[in-house]
Amino acid sequence: MKRIAIVDVGSNTAKLIALAYEPGRSWRQLDELRAVVRLSEGLEEGGELGAKPFARGLAALRTFASYAEAAEVDDLVATTTSAVRDAANGAAFVAAAADLGVDLRVLSGEDEARIGALAVANGLGVHDAVTLDLGGGSFQLAELRGRRWRRGDSWPLGAVRATERYLRGDPPKGKGIKALAAATRDAVAPWFAASGATTTFVGVGGTLRNLANVHQKRVGYPLDLLHGYRMPAVDLQEIARDLASMTTAERAAVPGLNRDRADIVAAGAIVIAQVVAAAGVPEVLVSGQGLREGLFYPYLLPAEPDHLLDDVRTFSVLNLMRQYHDDPAHNGHVRELALALFDALQGVHGLGPAERDLLGHAAWIHDVGMAVDYYRHEHHGLTLTLGRALPGFDHREQVLLALLVRYHRKGTPSADGFDAVLAPGDVDRLRVLSGTLRLAEYLERGKAQRVTGVDVEVDADEVRVHARSEGDVHVEVEAASLRRDLLASALGRRVVVLGRGEVPE
Repeated sequence: MKRIAIVDVGSNTAKLIALAYEPGRSWRQLDELRAVVRLSEGLEEGGELGAKPFARGLAALRTFASYAEAAEVDDLVATTTSAVRDAANGAAFVAAAADLGVDLRVLSGEDEARIGALAVANGLGVHDAVTLDLGGGSFQLAELRGRRWRRGDSWPLGAVRATERYLRGDPPKGKGIKALAAATRDAVAPWFAASGATTTFVGVGGTLRNLANVHQKRVGYPLDLLHGYRMPAVDLQEIARDLASMTTAERAAVPGLNRDRADIVAAGAIVIAQVVAAAGVPEVLVSGQGLREGLFYPYLLPAEPDHLLDDVRTFSVLNLMRQYHDDPAHNGHVRELALALFDALQGVHGLGPAERDLLGHAAWIHDVGMAVDYYRHEHHGLTLTLGRALPGFDHREQVLLALLVRYHRKGTPSADGFDAVLAPGDVDRLRVLSGTLRLAEYLERGKAQRVTGVDVEVDADEVRVHARSEGDVHVEVEAASLRRDLLASALGRRVVVLGRGEVPE
């Protein structure tokens, strides 16, 4: 495993994320440091970074450099964006960073758009999309086609700059709000006219994540996940209007909103809402990954074309398995048996490719809770599977995966309080898939791959599962026979499990 620290000195905040990774195979985040630097504070076009923002930025970099030394990272990658690139004394800031031992790369607006788009392509698995990344000094739009960056542009209307330029007073005056909205629409209208119809619109950055968090609190969303969250455009517009009507103190008390953004979030919300309106889309797909992760992917995927994951979903579940309970022989064999059962019973359960895909991915991680303890490991597995975003899966799919992990060995499947995320019929789907996974798990009870395959016979009243083997599989057949009831109930047929040469009674 290697270690890397990625530093992003933005116009509002400076962040460091520390990651451990094995190239091409797995990664996990180790730590995060954050400082509010407000580099673009008071920065006019062609002007200089003020003395206080300059000092705050260097103080953050000094802390980050010290941390990277203590953590013994293999690489320290540091970039900066709008404020430093636009400032007349930006070169002096880069030189001062070098004196601290930090090689600070100044990104162009196009660089920001391209790197953020890579994070979206690997973090959400979307193929064709427009991404919006709003920071403190600027916002970027990028167009993805076939998961690859096509074009991008940048505008100096970030949350800090827009607040200083347009939103006077506390709460802001209506004239300024209208002027900011108009400036945003005028800026992006030609860009969208050139891009054609937009179907998937992805939002990146701290302001957007804060707005999504506010929305989740308002609607009582049952998941503590922002990555992959779908926020209706009409609700985004409402939140933007509400925040613009409040004082800074009132915004600081809004559930889900970071207090240190209270003075600039209204401007950011107005800009985002206007860009989304110009795009003409019904919702915004929230990305928890952005510039920092986009900078990381060339290190994780050095050999992949354009540093793109070939299969985002499979990499995601294997990454989870490898971090907590890496048993590929057992998990892979349970997967083979589960998919063989699913295929043989397709005429009975009537489920399709989407459910088959979920079953196969759930098999890889069904024992992930063993990382905590054997006892109740299915409950621990539910927690771990929902504990962070699974790139490539929407929230409904992630909940179904977690519930398959929860019910892979015992219990009667239910929605478990996630009704608002699940679709009609999902509990019935869950019962079939859990019953299938459970039978496969117990056909691999000895974890020695002794049941080499299954032959399935189906008639109007009964399903007979014949376990193929080269030797004694008594423990596997007995264990599976004791755990067949869920599948039998879901299929509405008696299920019989037989070893080699056995016949049903």
